[in-house]
Amino acid sequence: MFIKMHGIGNNFAILDLRLLQWDCGKIAGCKDYDQIIVITSSGVADCFMHVYNSDGSKAEICGNAARCVGYLMMLEKDDEYITIELMNGRILECFKVDDKSIKVNMGKPLFKWHEIPLSVECNTLYLPIGCQGLKDPAAINIANPHMIFFVEDIDAVHLQNLAPQLENHPLFPNRTNVSFAKIEKSGEVILKVWERGTGVTSACGSAACAAFVASVLRGYITNQQTFIHLPGGKLLIEWEDDVFMTGDVDFLE
Repeated sequence: MFIKMHGIGNNFAILDLRLLQWDCGKIAGCKDYDQIIVITSSGVADCFMHVYNSDGSKAEICGNAARCVGYLMMLEKDDEYITIELMNGRILECFKVDDKSIKVNMGKPLFKWHEIPLSVECNTLYLPIGCQGLKDPAAINIANPHMIFFVEDIDAVHLQNLAPQLENHPLFPNRTNVSFAKIEKSGEVILKVWERGTGVTSACGSAACAAFVASVLRGYITNQQTFIHLPGGKLLIEWEDDVFMTGDVDFLE
């Protein structure tokens, strides 16, 4: 079964292969979608989610896709709670909040240099990286690696000029997602994201989670939750122990 969905502008081609004997091999990239999502059976969750970027590389997680898959599984099972297994063994919990609003427990963020992972030991809240006047980004792992720069003028950030080199920075052996965040006076965050293996994206759920966690750790935000505004829409991010992400999903025509 082939389904087209999006989570606040993050576009997915979803293939449900639970009834087929699929060998989990590599899938060719597809520039028409941010990611290709493959659903297979799981022995420990309601389903297993494989994530392939538009360049064909495999990703550990995709938060917006998890909300879409969670929504589909809830429709199928007529339930408001389902679980999704990821390739690293992490189990995501999904909860129905409203008609097409899904909340996902993204798990615990990781901060240590070898957990990101980084190629050498350093302070992950202030990385020794500079680029075109920007410096000292934070690194957070939300099941995948993220680099976050905090900026005063988000409109001056041109992802195509800055992010490709940063995605492949030698400090990140597995490459990294690259985000630029502006903290508003309200405590909400405006975010632009270059997604590893995809490029400029309208939304990235794990990047929104990483940006919020980094903002709290640096003391920029003191609340336990806030809205992260991306070009495709907004996500509510909450963090106490685990990080929770809530946002809308819908079908693509």
